[in-house]
Amino acid sequence: MNKKIKKYILVGIGSLLIILAAMIAYYIMSSLNYKESLVKHTKQWKEVKDPVMQEGNVTDIGSENTIYMLFLGIDKTEERESWLGVYRTDTIILGKIDINTKNINLLSIPRDTYTYVPVENKFDKINHAYAYGSVKGDGVQASIEAVNSFMGKEVVDYYFLMNMEPIPSIVDEIGGVKIDVEIDMKDHGANLSKGLQVLNGQQAFDYIHWRYSAGGDIDRLKRQQKFLNALYNQQRESGKILETLNIVLKHKEDLQTNFTMKQMIGLTKFVTEVPAENVTYSYIPGRGQTMDGISYYMPYEDWTEELLAEYLK
Repeated sequence: MNKKIKKYILVGIGSLLIILAAMIAYYIMSSLNYKESLVKHTKQWKEVKDPVMQEGNVTDIGSENTIYMLFLGIDKTEERESWLGVYRTDTIILGKIDINTKNINLLSIPRDTYTYVPVENKFDKINHAYAYGSVKGDGVQASIEAVNSFMGKEVVDYYFLMNMEPIPSIVDEIGGVKIDVEIDMKDHGANLSKGLQVLNGQQAFDYIHWRYSAGGDIDRLKRQQKFLNALYNQQRESGKILETLNIVLKHKEDLQTNFTMKQMIGLTKFVTEVPAENVTYSYIPGRGQTMDGISYYMPYEDWTEELLAEYLK
């Protein structure tokens, strides 16, 4: 090949690589404008009416600076897949993210919460929505509809679903999570001792799954919140939030989301800028009740109504 032609080819390839690198850099930098990438500017809330699920008129205009993200943790394991094939949402957390004030409020909805489930057209446990929706072809949408129904408004902007099975390997890869275990957990497959310690992957999995203390599922819910807080603070202080996202995304076969990659990068940057004290946790107050031999979690109506009004304000 003529040296001159070869030189032109190399220059051309070099120029293309420079242009490609510039495009990637621009894409990443534009992603970091999280307000532009995350906020839905035409956001409107419609009232959800139960049990007939008729849409009301537009009652509120959702803030352009606030988004609501639904996190669903699925109880999928190899064992359950072999004999069940249908899964439920063990963890349901609605995150309110205020872009302007840099506040995040994570509201946990107990999995046994008794509420109207649109996909079944009846009242049932809220975590059954995913299972029945999966049978009909879309468990995520069924869960979103159930949460919107419970909230009384169509609030969910984004969702992030994760099968819980890869949690041990994720925790091991980030080097463990330091946490103060409240009580000994020595049965039902767990082997944790009380006290401050760094949990490895399997220990972390046991910590957030174990529900055999006096408070049952609510104690487990509180431990999940405590674990999330410890993980967030640990990775934020070490500057490894983005690294953690990369580790999670390696398990793409266990993830489902409507976030684009650009939005996820933007959200990650936003999270790194949120002061630790601006992340708060709450859960739906209620009590256990058995009906027809089935145990449900019954929200305290007045208290829950007040909490949700403040949450959606």
